[in-house]
Amino acid sequence: MTNVLVVAPHPDDDVIGCGASMAKHASEGAEVTVAVVIGRERSLYDTERTDADFADETRKANAALGVHRCVVLDEPSRDFQLTRRVHLDLVRLIRETRPDLVYVPHRHDGDVEHRMVHQLAMESLWMATSAFFGETGEPAPAPRLVLGYEVWAPLPEYQYAEDVTGFVDRKVEAMRAYASQLRHAAWDDAVVALARYRGAVATGTDHAEVFEVLSLGAVPPAP
Repeated sequence: MTNVLVVAPHPDDDVIGCGASMAKHASEGAEVTVAVVIGRERSLYDTERTDADFADETRKANAALGVHRCVVLDEPSRDFQLTRRVHLDLVRLIRETRPDLVYVPHRHDGDVEHRMVHQLAMESLWMATSAFFGETGEPAPAPRLVLGYEVWAPLPEYQYAEDVTGFVDRKVEAMRAYASQLRHAAWDDAVVALARYRGAVATGTDHAEVFEVLSLGAVPPAP
């Protein structure tokens, strides 16, 4: 069985960036785990919604995609820092799940917290495969593939494209589960439009998602 780990800065980033691929993996029998680093991104649009409302949105989105497990690290929005604690939390999860395939935000994404989570994920992957940090469990093997997905900044160049024809409806269902996020942008329409464009250009199919290849068979050396 293939183990897939998706590292998301905020709830819904994974849906936007690789939701259709997640649904495809799950349909093929993979065990998909999502790690949400920042539990809730507060904005001017959600002051009347409770944390329970947001947790319910995340639960419904994960169900639409066939996610096996979702772990919320619940780091603070707008005050997020790359601490040793959050590194070890993610290392522990990597060592538990031992993923074959990992999705993280791409390195040049347009949101500063997304770039910080990219750094967190790549450093934690190295830490998880090292002989150190024994308090988090046994070292994990290097994933066979680490891919960077697009959210706030479309990838100007990509090295991997996934044909997700037949799975975009699941992505839209998951996106619509995040009703709070649709109040200020039509993300459900946007993800379809981007998937159609990527399909036309990258794969010659109805829909596709594209990715930056960050690692192939081994994690990068420690930064």
